[in-house]
Amino acid sequence: MGRNKYAIYEDIEEQLKFIISSRVRTKMLISLTEGAKTSGIIREELGQGASTIIHAARDLEKERLLEEKEDGYHLTPVGNVIALKLIDTFKTMKVLNTHKDFWLSHDIEGIPKEFLERIGELEEAEVIKSTPSNVFKTFSYYFQLVRNAKKVIGVSPILHPRFPPIIEKLVNKGTDVKLVLTDEIFEIGKEKYYHLFQELINKKNFQVWVSERPIKVAFTVTEGFISLALFNLDGSYDPNTDLVSKSKGAINWGRELFEYYKSRARKVIQGT
Repeated sequence: MGRNKYAIYEDIEEQLKFIISSRVRTKMLISLTEGAKTSGIIREELGQGASTIIHAARDLEKERLLEEKEDGYHLTPVGNVIALKLIDTFKTMKVLNTHKDFWLSHDIEGIPKEFLERIGELEEAEVIKSTPSNVFKTFSYYFQLVRNAKKVIGVSPILHPRFPPIIEKLVNKGTDVKLVLTDEIFEIGKEKYYHLFQELINKKNFQVWVSERPIKVAFTVTEGFISLALFNLDGSYDPNTDLVSKSKGAINWGRELFEYYKSRARKVIQGT
């Protein structure tokens, strides 16, 4: 059992050390994912001398990660895959380290494993946090982002009192809105905002899915951003902190996470 647990690392330990122990070799692999490059171009990019680049290239060639052709250095198929995985690992570490307090102070159970493995896609994110002097900072920033959206998709296990009026305004001005709610929140919302719900559910640009399973993440995705909120470690929802990113990768990540939750929920139809 112990051997199996560490066998993968032990099998690739030497190659891993070979790659990451040299800044030049690592950067060359990453650079060449963009395509073939001459020694001169790589020297300029990395700010290294010719002998250093040639030496690193020869080392990578021995490992069959790189090959030299008439138009410059190329990654081998194996080298390309390894370089892409390195980039993914570096992106993941940057996302986690840039906002370490956010990730350490929140429960990430609501993010499925396959999406945690792609957490590096949440690049260029910023944490928006309300303060005692500005208790509405998070909500105000969220509203500024969402108010002009043409398409809004979201998942929510909570019912914020300011949320229904925003949805009403968006739908009435033609925004396409799709939501996944927990069964509990759907029933509470339908009872508390009965007339609004009946009005919205008959609109072609408003759709709702209900999940009977608990959801421990809340997020909104539009064509321009993703806003992600999590539960605190004590199980309470944190309404005062959002992780927001406007990068294409993050938006795509959010869209796919929405589809994940939507596929596990039932669609609400007129007359429900």
